[in-house]
Amino acid sequence: MLHGHSNHGLTLRRLWLSALIFFLSFLIQGLGGFLTGSVGLISDSLENLNDVFVNTLSMGSLWVAHKQSPDHRWPYGLHRLEVVNGLIVVILLGLFGFFVGSEALDRLQNPQPIQTGKVLLFALCGLLLNLLATRILVPNKEDLAKNNLNLKGAYIHALLDSVTSLVLMISMVVIRLTGWTWIDPLIALLILGLIARGMFVLLKDILSILLHWAAFNHGEAIADLKKLPGILDVQDMRSWKICSHLAVATAHVVIEAERLEETEAYLEDIEHLLWEKYKVRHLTIHFENQTMADRHHHLFIHNHDSAGVEDPIHKGPHLHSHPHQHD
Repeated sequence: MLHGHSNHGLTLRRLWLSALIFFLSFLIQGLGGFLTGSVGLISDSLENLNDVFVNTLSMGSLWVAHKQSPDHRWPYGLHRLEVVNGLIVVILLGLFGFFVGSEALDRLQNPQPIQTGKVLLFALCGLLLNLLATRILVPNKEDLAKNNLNLKGAYIHALLDSVTSLVLMISMVVIRLTGWTWIDPLIALLILGLIARGMFVLLKDILSILLHWAAFNHGEAIADLKKLPGILDVQDMRSWKICSHLAVATAHVVIEAERLEETEAYLEDIEHLLWEKYKVRHLTIHFENQTMADRHHHLFIHNHDSAGVEDPIHKGPHLHSHPHQHD
């Protein structure tokens, strides 16, 4: 979503700065985990690495996407890079999480001594860095008013990282008092569970884009459109996302108008509604009057036959193709 250039630049700077802080926390806690033998500390460092991946790759992909303007070869530019980057995040975190999880399960069966005092020190460093990143990412009133989802999402992640670091510190105190070293790998598995949940949500979003899931509720949108003056029906509505912030939609709209020049007002109303309520950034509408609509219906028919030579346009007397595009 586009905001003012100054606000957009400020948001990017805050995200980059927080990503650097997360990376520093990842290095400190990861090193501390290897030095102290705490898999909980290593898992906590992976949570920070997740934020580094998500922030830097998403910002990098947006930067590259804005460098490539849409053209005949790249109709939507390079906005799909966000999806590719999301897959990279899932794969890398999955690999890291597998090895750390295997080690944690082994530690549950074969507990190892842990230097709780040093773990507390490294975890405290991680907590302070996460709190600093959280402070940088706190959305102000302008961000909330503009529905800055990138910033709010990063803020929530930073806040959760701070909570996990605090939980890790508490677990070290318990281990120091009780000698229950199995708590450390248990905490590691719980943190990995949080990471896995985030990976599942990310993978679901990726699949929704790749499989062209509807970008919004079509039934609700059609009902809203039919409430607009002069719109009789909406048929063959389709929507999909190019990336997380770019939704595209097409539809056949039956209107009362009979002449092309009369459609401009309808188009403005439709664009306004679909943008304000459903965040459609690019819209293609084919207008029809009732007579045109009665002559045919709209079906998406595609057969994976071996010949592949069937003509879908002239397959039957009731099926009609509409190549017209209204920009």
